[in-house]
Amino acid sequence: MTEDHSLLAPPEHAPAIPITIDWEDESRTLTTVLTTHLWAAPPLERDAPAHDRAFQALRDLNVDYARFLPWFSNPLVSVPALSAPTATGTSWDFSRLDPYVEDFMNAAEGRPVVANFATIPHWMFVGGDQIEIGGDRDHIHWDYEQGVQFRDQTLEEVADYFYRIASWYIAGGFVDELGVRHESGHRYRFAQWEVLCEPDLNRRMTPETYTRLYDAVVARVRTLDPEMEFVGLSLSHVHHNPEYFWHFLDPSHHAAGIPLDAFSVHFYASPDIVNPFGPEGNPPAAQWETAFFTQADGFIEQLRYIRSIADRLSPDTRMLLNEIGTYPSDVMNPNPSIPADYWALSAAVQSYLWARSLEIGADLFGVAEFNGYPGMIPGTSLVDWETGEPNARYRALKLLVESVRLGDVIAPTTTGYPGFPDARVYAQAFTGSGRSRTVVLVNKRGVPIDVELDVWIEPSILRSVDVTTGNRAPRGQHTSGGRFTLEPYATAVLTRG
Repeated sequence: MTEDHSLLAPPEHAPAIPITIDWEDESRTLTTVLTTHLWAAPPLERDAPAHDRAFQALRDLNVDYARFLPWFSNPLVSVPALSAPTATGTSWDFSRLDPYVEDFMNAAEGRPVVANFATIPHWMFVGGDQIEIGGDRDHIHWDYEQGVQFRDQTLEEVADYFYRIASWYIAGGFVDELGVRHESGHRYRFAQWEVLCEPDLNRRMTPETYTRLYDAVVARVRTLDPEMEFVGLSLSHVHHNPEYFWHFLDPSHHAAGIPLDAFSVHFYASPDIVNPFGPEGNPPAAQWETAFFTQADGFIEQLRYIRSIADRLSPDTRMLLNEIGTYPSDVMNPNPSIPADYWALSAAVQSYLWARSLEIGADLFGVAEFNGYPGMIPGTSLVDWETGEPNARYRALKLLVESVRLGDVIAPTTTGYPGFPDARVYAQAFTGSGRSRTVVLVNKRGVPIDVELDVWIEPSILRSVDVTTGNRAPRGQHTSGGRFTLEPYATAVLTRG
């Protein structure tokens, strides 16, 4: 008997990619928070040209759990105690950091936020006090995190340092190492406190050392706000050593009573980095598309493994993907020349990864980062570092934030013909309140692609961020059926009109 393969064969003339949606399956709902993170960088200082527009853009994004990260590359801002205490005085000074925190909290407008004051002072490490900082607030200190051995092996010195920072912002002030009270007047609430950022990278902490430090910091800081949750690991995109997860997520490795509320990982796709300071020698832009999406698929497979470890050891601990982005090869180029199409491509990658992360059960997806700038990974930025105006990455993020909601039903969605999924386009459908229907579509290619949704006959609106829109607001067009064209690198949302 001859088998019937007719369902596996496409029609003779079928330029459009078919998209099939099971609207009747209501087994999964959207629980992944979509957000971003901002860090203390010179383009966002109060006297900088981009400041006002950038913080307005953050306010307009209207996201929960935005993350604030003063990073080590700018220690004159991120480290409020630049020198070790002496018998006669301390160096505590929040005058550089406070404006960033105040403006970030004002932009949040009462929504829950995440604090990550990640940088440990250099003088707390053996040999770290040899680092020269200088007085240039704009200088990028890539070499700040020198030293891997703590001078205080009990880690109490580090825990006390973070307790004092937390007290400054949560409890109105603190008592320093010499018994002197410092008043701040701040009474902020942070929904979560993340302990360090990428400790596996420059400091190269072992899983055992990081776990001890996490416990020490949490034990001190949690006394300031019993409702505040804590996030651990915050591992870099360079590698995801399974031992970090196996060790940290095992409750038996923690002190009694220390919570394991959430853990976080990062991912940035990039081409080969032959020359980080300029374009010479690096892969051409025509190859970035393949590199980005191939690495994105690899990251999803890593997440499946990480999720399985967490489910086995600590199933109630939430998984946060709180730094997700891309960048070109010349990450530290002081004069970047980023192709215009890159921003839509990067937006397509982040949108694709967000949609894929839903199937893994990620609890948060943070598009990184709100503000990059020349010499400091500019390709990760969501806004223009000179003007603060949103770019295509911001526009795509905002489009998704406005189009889908927590609690929406995730409808199983496939592209291509039975047995042959079409990798050029990714689609994910949702059913919202009032039985509204929304389809998110991502064109992973730099050419227009036609798609056709089955049994979609309603008048609809297709909004798209793509190569043709550039950094402008999404383009909207009315459609009368389920067949339409996705522009190159489109992040598109189809809704009933």
